[in-house]
Amino acid sequence: MKKNKTSLYVILFFITVLGYFTFYLFTTQFGCTDETWNFQNIDKMYQGGLIYSDNNVIITPLFFVTGEWIFQLFGANLNSFRMYGVVIYVVKIFLIFLLFRKWKISPLFSITYLSLWLVNETSYICNGANYNQLAIVFCLLGILWYFSHYEKKGYHVLQGFVIFLIFFTKQNIGIYYAFGIVLFEGFENGFGKRFFQNQLAKFASFLPCLLVALGRMYAQGNLSDFWDLCFGSILEFGSTNQIFYWSNFLYIVIMGFVIGFSVYIIKLGKVSLELKTNTKFLLCLAIGLSLTMFPIVNRYHINMVVLFYYLVFVSIIDTIFVREVLQSKSHQTIAVAICFCTMFCLYARVGYSYATQYRKLEHFDKNHPFYNAAISLENKERIDQMTNYIQAKQAEGTNVIVLSYEAVAYMVPLGINNREFDLPFVGNFGYHGVQKTIEKIAKLENTEILIFTDEEDCFYQESKEIREYMMNHLQKSGEILNYSIYINK
Repeated sequence: MKKNKTSLYVILFFITVLGYFTFYLFTTQFGCTDETWNFQNIDKMYQGGLIYSDNNVIITPLFFVTGEWIFQLFGANLNSFRMYGVVIYVVKIFLIFLLFRKWKISPLFSITYLSLWLVNETSYICNGANYNQLAIVFCLLGILWYFSHYEKKGYHVLQGFVIFLIFFTKQNIGIYYAFGIVLFEGFENGFGKRFFQNQLAKFASFLPCLLVALGRMYAQGNLSDFWDLCFGSILEFGSTNQIFYWSNFLYIVIMGFVIGFSVYIIKLGKVSLELKTNTKFLLCLAIGLSLTMFPIVNRYHINMVVLFYYLVFVSIIDTIFVREVLQSKSHQTIAVAICFCTMFCLYARVGYSYATQYRKLEHFDKNHPFYNAAISLENKERIDQMTNYIQAKQAEGTNVIVLSYEAVAYMVPLGINNREFDLPFVGNFGYHGVQKTIEKIAKLENTEILIFTDEEDCFYQESKEIREYMMNHLQKSGEILNYSIYINK
């Protein structure tokens, strides 16, 4: 009876989580953000474009290819894309639950730890489906594989396949995950013959997958663009997008505390060898994946990393304290109460936003690519005004490029692909991309290029060098909304 009741709580928790992610994502107001930029890239692929040759995607392709399959099955609209996001987030939470159970954490305390983590997760759910979260899902698969099969035959071969999945979802996360795995194995077993054999076993499964993927891109005529955008952009991206907000310093302190606490546990004589080994593994991964925060050290990237430090901390605290001290029936009842009170508060927060803001907004209709997304009347009218202007210019034989982070709002409804001009961020243009883009602008004919009149309206990743070139070398021919219109003289 007790087991059935516990199972019921767990099932109810995951139904609540599914409802929460769905409610949150499907009531998120439309905006020109990571969500719509990723949607635009997949939509271009669905319309027949190649991921790199016809897009300026700088991330390895697995997330985008999977998104295109989803569009083929469920329709190419923002509604389907948000379904993709819900699946990623729910799978992520479920894998963390499986990890907790693998660590012999009770089901009730597992869902309590997860509910507390969701408080932090809430800060970036609005980004929707994205490659970072899918890469984290694959990282969790790799961690789960370690705790299930580390001493078994075939562990290193399948871990190599997991590394491929992560790498081909986002290249830097794959590299830093592999670094954490190798770091742990070196510290744990030494850098002898066995160590190198294990790395070769991983490479033996990673390499064929990589060659097949590269071969497919070569057959598409997409390989050189893949290399240029995903790897040629690195220096330009890293040198121009260095950001750190002091408001996030507390998270750095927390990570430092977990590192110090973990090292203390590893060196503590009274702790079991199993806990020490598990802590070493999780800590090495957390430290390796910490590098994914750079160069844009904002809350979103920090939160991605904090998850792995949270796993380290929960593993230690539950082993040395919770399961030893807090396992009475009353303690478990309190844990369940904390879990569902937390979920109630999360629902209340989204519900309040729904009641006070969402219900007053307009919605895109079923035939629109942004179907079901909420938007203010002012912004909807702004999109209509700009798209009508672009259509009128096209009818006259003039192309229009909106060189702004807002381009997605206008070009997706019109089905226009201006390639890199639709996401004009420094680091998204390939090797020496800013200069190459300026050269392309100089050769444009029968084309109007729109940039924000006020520089303060620009997104921080937009190129000031390109903006200055246009203002100094092109002719201003008018204005629309808060944009200035430029043409080649």
